[in-house]
Amino acid sequence: MNITVKDGNQISEEAAKELQKHADMIECQCPNKLIDILRTVRDFIDYTDDCIEKYPEDRDTHKWLKSSAINIDQLLSTTIIQLARLEGFIDEDNRFVNRGEGHK
Repeated sequence: MNITVKDGNQISEEAAKELQKHADMIECQCPNKLIDILRTVRDFIDYTDDCIEKYPEDRDTHKWLKSSAINIDQLLSTTIIQLARLEGFIDEDNRFVNRGEGHK
């Protein structure tokens, strides 16, 4: 599984789901909280697409908001990937580490 989408700057939804499965390996909920924030940002990106269509007079503003949200998505994605690497969920090649026996 590729952890990032084609452009390499954003974590794929499939990888986000897999990371949430691994998040129970540590006590804190930081990975899950970051993934929740990422999903909220992605919902906002979709919302701005709707606004661009619904409110043509504010098109430039909504395009700017969408662009800013994409930048946030990229920052969150790289943060989540680095955290997953630091916590041992993925290796240096961004492959998921085998959880071993005793884990779901």
